[in-house]
Amino acid sequence: MRETLLVTRPWQTLIVIAITTCGLSPTNAARADSVQVLNGSLGGTSDLVFRGLSLTRGKPAVQASLDIEFAREYYAGAFVATADPNVGPSPPVEMDFWAGRYWRMSENFSGDLRLSQYIYPDDPRRVSYDRTELTATLGFRNRVYFAAIYSPNTKAVGSSSGYQEGNVWAAELSARQPINERLSLSAGVGHYGLDEVYDDSYNYWNVTLIATLAPIELQLAYLGVDGEAAQHFVDSSVENRVALTVLWRFSSSH
Repeated sequence: MRETLLVTRPWQTLIVIAITTCGLSPTNAARADSVQVLNGSLGGTSDLVFRGLSLTRGKPAVQASLDIEFAREYYAGAFVATADPNVGPSPPVEMDFWAGRYWRMSENFSGDLRLSQYIYPDDPRRVSYDRTELTATLGFRNRVYFAAIYSPNTKAVGSSSGYQEGNVWAAELSARQPINERLSLSAGVGHYGLDEVYDDSYNYWNVTLIATLAPIELQLAYLGVDGEAAQHFVDSSVENRVALTVLWRFSSSH
C-alpha cells in the first residue's frame, strides 16, 4: 500500500501520516469495486490492548492507521501506535503492516486472507518481538466473524520474552450488532496458543459499545484475560480493564 516509514520516534510517524492524509474529506468507509478507496483514522486510546495484553501497561496511547483498497478486493495497510509494553527498557512505538484479499463468497458469507508484519523500531529488548502472522477470516452477513491466525516466527509478545522461538496460533470469534443509526455493540472471545514460546496459552475477551458521530467514532470497551496470562506477563499488562478510544475517521475514493 505505502512506502515503508523509516521512523525513530512515534511523534515523527504520526506527523508523516497526518501530512499524507491532509486534504481528505471525512466520510464513511466503502469497500473498493472498480476504484481505489483510501480509509484511515487518527486518534488515541486510554489503554492499547491487543489479545488481552496491554501494550502500554494501562497508560494512554496515540494511534493512526491507513488502508487502501484496490480493484478485485485486494488491500494493504499500516497501523502505528505509541507503546510501552516492558517494565524496563521498552520500544516507544509499534508499527504493523499488512496486505490481503477479501472475497464475497455468497449473499451471506465472506472470506478474507491477510499477511501481517508486526515491527518494534528501536526496540532495546534483548529478544526480537517482531513477527509475521497469516490470518484467515470467515464472515457471516457482515455481523459474525471467525478468524484463525498463525505465526511461524514468534519469539515473544507483550511484556515478557519467550523461552524459545516457535509456532503460535490464535482463534477468535466476534460479532457486531447495530442498536440504532449511531450506536452498535460488539463482542469477541479468543484463545492465544503460545505453547511453543511460553509453554502455555490463555483466553481473552471484550465487549465494546461503539458510537459513530461521523467523522468521530467513540469506543468504550471492557477487556478481559484469564489467569493463565498472569503467569507470564506483568500484572499491569493482564488486568481486566475499561478502555476509551476516540478516532477521527476519513475516506477518499479515486
